[in-house]
Amino acid sequence: MMEEIQWSDEYGYVRDNKVYLRGFLGYPDRQIGEVKQSVEASVKYFRDRFETATQKVNELHELVNEAQNKGSYLMKLLHLRQYLIEFDGLGDYPALLDRLDKLEAELRTTIVHNRGRNLEIKRALLQEAEALADSTDWKETSEKFKELKAKWIKTGAVDKEHEEIESQFDAIVNGFFDRRKAYFEQKNEISRRRVSRYEDLVKQAMYLKDSTDLDVTASKFKRLQEQWKKVGKVPKAMAGTTWEDFKKANDVFFERYKKAKGQSGTYVKRVDPKKLAQEKLTKEAEELLQSSDITHASERAKQLLMEWKNVGVNPKFQDRQLSDRFRAACDKIFEMNYLMRVVKRKNFFFDKKPLVDQLQIKISVMSDLIRKDKMELDTYEGNVDGMNMLNKSQTMDKMVVSKLNVQKRKISVKELLLNQFKAELAAIKSR
Repeated sequence: MMEEIQWSDEYGYVRDNKVYLRGFLGYPDRQIGEVKQSVEASVKYFRDRFETATQKVNELHELVNEAQNKGSYLMKLLHLRQYLIEFDGLGDYPALLDRLDKLEAELRTTIVHNRGRNLEIKRALLQEAEALADSTDWKETSEKFKELKAKWIKTGAVDKEHEEIESQFDAIVNGFFDRRKAYFEQKNEISRRRVSRYEDLVKQAMYLKDSTDLDVTASKFKRLQEQWKKVGKVPKAMAGTTWEDFKKANDVFFERYKKAKGQSGTYVKRVDPKKLAQEKLTKEAEELLQSSDITHASERAKQLLMEWKNVGVNPKFQDRQLSDRFRAACDKIFEMNYLMRVVKRKNFFFDKKPLVDQLQIKISVMSDLIRKDKMELDTYEGNVDGMNMLNKSQTMDKMVVSKLNVQKRKISVKELLLNQFKAELAAIKSR
């Protein structure tokens, strides 16, 4: 015989000292507890528990309203729904679940919109990655790929039907870094072979330095010096003391040679091969300034910069005049290349115009570029001054100083080119 119901309302009831939640939305009645002290106390306890569930739904609404990425709360909502269905409390669950249903519909609409926007952003990032895929500017491109990867992760998911874009992006990024790894492995192998060659030349020089057959040995040392120049650059960490040891062996022998021959000068004048390499690079850079194909000249100038860096002259012994000549030539090439890109984008038939018109266009565009660069420099310097006012004891960051100097150098180069165009125009008009 069924026990008499001790308490009942629309949400639950107590029977046989057991607390039951009435079924809802197709779920059956279920026991949620037992009467411990009294029916009234037990009913109050489970009603209070329902208020806790209500608060969780309220909190979720507040989080979604305040969030920028609202779609990220969908999984939290789904977990909360399951939590409510299994929760032990007395109250209006259908009302709470209805609130969650409406919020879920809003979130899914937002997700559809966001994923469409995410797809547009990721397609743009994919295009940037594709443009960088074949780059051999390992350092700069590595940083750009890291930035792209960070933006990609931050952007969020796309619809499943477009998920192949993820693998496409990963393939490009991984492909670049695989090529970079292979390049440096090959470069390290080349360096190891060069170090081995340098060490062999040092051994030969050390063997010859005490020779008494002076004339024959002097010729051999000269050949060793020529061979040394042709070996190629290696990282300082790998080179060790090979150059110092080689030079010392040369000096020991030729000091004896000079004394034996009664000479006050050096028998063989040794020219620093690194300086010779820099002179060659500088000459090529200055010749590129006369090139009719400024785009090709710009690409070659980038390669020359890398080659200059690879020569590895210690800054203490750098020929500053030579360095300035090289840098100035490269800067002019880059600025001319940028100028011509802007000019031809604004003037489709530039190449067909008379020389006077071409010079006037160059002068106009270059003047505008200088004006914009100076405005940018003034803004940046103002920001730096503001930072220094806030903390006068703090020294200016090296990167800030470097950026300012680069901007000033760009303006200086542009002004040199502008004056050159004006002089050419004046010369034509004076004929």
